[in-house]
Amino acid sequence: MKQFLSGKFYVLWLPAILITLAGCAAPQVSEARITVQLIVDGLQTDVELPAGSTVDDALKAGGILLDPLDRTDPPLYTVLGSGSQVQVVRVKEEFIVEQEIIPFESQVVRNESLPAGQEYWLQLGQNGLNEITIRKVFEDEKEVSSSPIKSVMVKEAIPQIKMVGVFKSFVPFPIPGRLAFLVDGNAWVMEKTTGTRRQVVTTGDLDGRVFSLSPDGEWLLYTRSSQADNTINTLWAVPVGEEEGDPVDLGVQNVVHFADWKPDAVLTIAYSTVEPRPAAPGWQANNDLKMLSFSAGGFIKRVAGSAGYKFRRAVRLVGTTFSWAPDGPNWDMRARMGLDWLIWRPIPRSP
Repeated sequence: MKQFLSGKFYVLWLPAILITLAGCAAPQVSEARITVQLIVDGLQTDVELPAGSTVDDALKAGGILLDPLDRTDPPLYTVLGSGSQVQVVRVKEEFIVEQEIIPFESQVVRNESLPAGQEYWLQLGQNGLNEITIRKVFEDEKEVSSSPIKSVMVKEAIPQIKMVGVFKSFVPFPIPGRLAFLVDGNAWVMEKTTGTRRQVVTTGDLDGRVFSLSPDGEWLLYTRSSQADNTINTLWAVPVGEEEGDPVDLGVQNVVHFADWKPDAVLTIAYSTVEPRPAAPGWQANNDLKMLSFSAGGFIKRVAGSAGYKFRRAVRLVGTTFSWAPDGPNWDMRARMGLDWLIWRPIPRSP
């Protein structure tokens, strides 16, 4: 009886085991695929790819090769979906060299030694030549940009020069008194007429900071530039009358702002000095005011009561501007300080 039951148990459970094993077997699932459209060189091609593929995968599947400048829309790293479209843009560049003509300039030189209206060609003009390298970019055979990247001067233009005469007959006219003028660092004098002139200082180093005729017109006060250390210039006087004489070194240095003749006095001047400095403008004003007298033989003496006058309110770097008071006694001076005027009236000291 036990054997029978045991066999029956075996027979009944065998089909159940087979059914259970059949239920545990994995189902057969097919891989998901997507379809992507490629547009290349004007042609459209569909490729089938596994889901999750990128643009780069699509190009490889379609056998599309990209040149170094080519690009895609969307970019290569973009993950595609079914029905996506990939545009391949063929990019190329070209370099061309264009020549640019540079017109020559025309110049006119006026010559006072030629009669007015007379002309000569000193030099014929020639055009120049410039080569410009231009980079052109094409996308799918259409030009999208053009820009110059290099310019080379092959030949410079040569100017055309024409000399024109401007000489006219010189007609002198009379002038009252004596006129002094400065040209190329030298001093000249005209008197009675503009047709006569003579050179009175020939050193070629007058700097023009001081250049003044004496009230009687017989002497010229001037400054000469100096190459000595800590010296900007030196102060001199020279007779310019009909009787010639030697220049007189007044023994004064670094006069930048002011030096002038004292009205109603003979060979007496007032002056102000500066100290040379390496920084701009090249000096520092002393804001002083001094006077001296001299003789034609070179004797120098200081005027009593003139030393040591300082103008503290004035800007020290720029310096004070002085002028003789037109309505004061002979010794009156006016010093310009900002927006005010200060009258300087020294009292002569007793000997």
